[in-house]
Amino acid sequence: MEGILSASYHVCPTGYNFQFDSTFMYLMAGLLMLKIYQLRHPDVNPHAYTAYIFLSLTVLIEVVGVYVQTIYFWILFAILYVIATLYFYIPHVLHGCYIPGLRDILSDIALLQDRLNDQPEAPFTWTGFVFLVLVEVLNFAAAILGVVFQPGDFPSFLLAVFLINLLAYFAYYVIMKFIHGEYPYPITIFCGILTMVTWICALYFYFSTVTNWQLPAAQSRTKNTDCLVLDFYDNHDVWHIISSMALFFGFVTVLTLDDHLLNKPRNQIRVF
Repeated sequence: MEGILSASYHVCPTGYNFQFDSTFMYLMAGLLMLKIYQLRHPDVNPHAYTAYIFLSLTVLIEVVGVYVQTIYFWILFAILYVIATLYFYIPHVLHGCYIPGLRDILSDIALLQDRLNDQPEAPFTWTGFVFLVLVEVLNFAAAILGVVFQPGDFPSFLLAVFLINLLAYFAYYVIMKFIHGEYPYPITIFCGILTMVTWICALYFYFSTVTNWQLPAAQSRTKNTDCLVLDFYDNHDVWHIISSMALFFGFVTVLTLDDHLLNKPRNQIRVF
């Protein structure tokens, strides 16, 4: 489906149909975060209905952002964005419930205060709290930058938000594994290295643009260059080829991240 929607955008790229290309990128980023979370919290993972309702609301916000570019929209988006990050991350750090009920928010804030005051009954970890602070700073900064600069390409901005949170949570998960003496299999480390290398190469070609759909066709053609591969594929084609390899290696990395714990009793696996 991502291939079909991406093709529908690339046939005639404009600011209005780019949302077709980015929609499934949100889905992939969101589902990857859920998959990583599920590795340690199989009992409190949100239901599929809840997850897809959230993702569908994200797509709805994207559509509105494409057609409504006003300061009022950006302010409303920033407020919802900050509330959503607090709504997801604070309960996760406190008691592992990824999507709480609305009535639990005040009790979570009170629980956070108790744990910061070193209450003995509170299983608080400073590593989780540091992660909470850092990721919230990143999200607050992104929200403020959106209001201040109001980028015209809202789907790309929203995609950047998803990727920031995905990378932050993945980094937190990997760091916590090493802190607790958990070392993935060599195949996982190898695929992780390949993921980084291929993403760096892919992003190089992505930012080496040879077209610009935000300009008229005549002006966009002035950016064209000779094809790079087989006198047929240009920079953007190479971006798609290498990024597909990066996605594959990334999926393998996530899916094998905890394979070394398969034979370990679950009550002996640290939860973070």
